[in-house]
Amino acid sequence: MTETNYRGIFSIAQTPFDEDGALLWGDLERTFDWVIRAGAHGLVWPVMASEFNVLSFPERLEGARRAVDVAAGRVPVVIGVADTSQAGAVALAEAAARAGADGVIAMPPWATKLGSHALVEAYYRAIAEAAGVPVFIQNVSPPLGSSLPGRFVVELCERIPLVQYLKEEKDPKGQALSEVLAPHSPAVKGVFSGSQCGYIIADHARGVCGSMPAAHMADVDAQIWELLEAGQIEAARRMHKDKMVLESTVSSLRGGWLSSKEVLRRRGVISCAALRNQGPLVLDDVDEAQLTYALGLVEQYFRI
Repeated sequence: MTETNYRGIFSIAQTPFDEDGALLWGDLERTFDWVIRAGAHGLVWPVMASEFNVLSFPERLEGARRAVDVAAGRVPVVIGVADTSQAGAVALAEAAARAGADGVIAMPPWATKLGSHALVEAYYRAIAEAAGVPVFIQNVSPPLGSSLPGRFVVELCERIPLVQYLKEEKDPKGQALSEVLAPHSPAVKGVFSGSQCGYIIADHARGVCGSMPAAHMADVDAQIWELLEAGQIEAARRMHKDKMVLESTVSSLRGGWLSSKEVLRRRGVISCAALRNQGPLVLDDVDEAQLTYALGLVEQYFRI
């Protein structure tokens, strides 16, 4: 069993597609490498920010292999293995283990939801047995998520030794974190937040071990976390304030927060910001101006 305690910003790599929906493998590998060079403390792919639910099974297998190869041991790699069935999640977990992943992350099936806590426990137990590495539960509100109760998440960690971490992002987000952290169960090795680090100042105060945001601001997110860890709260607040202007602008664009891919394109990481099944990102003059302004606020913090 892995005894490493994971902590910090585990950035979620977005999945680049061309305007016809073809996966851009070279851009994906550049994104993996960029996340690490930007200073993220871990790499995650594919989950919600990666458009995991429009990826084919072969694409997920190949992408997991490439993520581990590109990382080359520089940071931990956590592979998303959620699927519409336990059998599919197990197959993905086995493949992640073969690829050399350091951990796996999964929400319960999102199309037809599991009908009882017993089935949810069996799902995570099967994933843990297949992966043989630490398992992160991803707990999200509907429609994709199942909003698992905090006490039940703690019990899953206590009953299944390899189920050790949680990415908690159900509503109400702050109280949901505390619901899992408050029991101080040693079986819960860490709780990560999400929401593009929108509440990272409060999350850190609650006792999270890190956050899992999309990768477009990996360098800025890592610096905010490092300031918080160093006790430099006011400096973290100043950087976070500028960063949230960017996040608010991105979330207002067509495609919502997935428009963060346009930030990666502007930063020279990927060549196309298209969304699979939705086509190219279309911005008008006002969108372009607002995004340019917001990027101007945060570019002073860019590491690469």
